[in-house]
Amino acid sequence: MLRQPNILLLCGDESQTPSLRDVLSNHARVTSAADLLELKVLLENACFDAVFCAWSFRLGNWRSALHEVQRLNPDLPVIVFSTTGGEREWVDVLDAGGFDLLTDPYRNNTVLPALEQATASYDARLLKRITEQSR
Repeated sequence: MLRQPNILLLCGDESQTPSLRDVLSNHARVTSAADLLELKVLLENACFDAVFCAWSFRLGNWRSALHEVQRLNPDLPVIVFSTTGGEREWVDVLDAGGFDLLTDPYRNNTVLPALEQATASYDARLLKRITEQSR
């Protein structure tokens, strides 16, 4: 990554994700949201390169968050994270339009590749949109 990405971390309970927060904080600027209302306000008032979203959080889950992100910024990648999960959950996330599913343990060798791919994908989509609009 050439620049430090700006990440929105949606997680109702900060104590659930200390290892994920540690990995992200070492490589990105992290802004936290606890629920869908905070997510919406932050997305409307700031620019982010990716959203990391807990499987479930206060008054919501990853599907509701993904829907809100897609409504406000359809190109913004959403990486869902969960303490457990397998192939079925991963396919559910991808089929719904999520970028990836990460499962615990959250380590540099799993989180950083997903972060890099998500931000590169987002940058490419933005560049494509700008190019198309300038024609």
